Amino acid sequence: MGIGIVISTLIMTKVKINYEISDYQVEKRARAMGMKYPEEVKFIIDKGVSK
Repeated sequence: MGIGIVISTLIMTKVKINYEISDYQVEKRARAMGMKYPEEVKFIIDKGVSK
């Protein structure tokens, strides 16, 4: 078991994982999940409404 841990550690140190994605891809994924910019959202401010 100890040898397996050593071998797997050596293999993992050789592997580089690259998680870089572009800003466009981030925004595309966020919009697919429902992201909206504040200037895209229309709202009505009603002064007489109380909570």
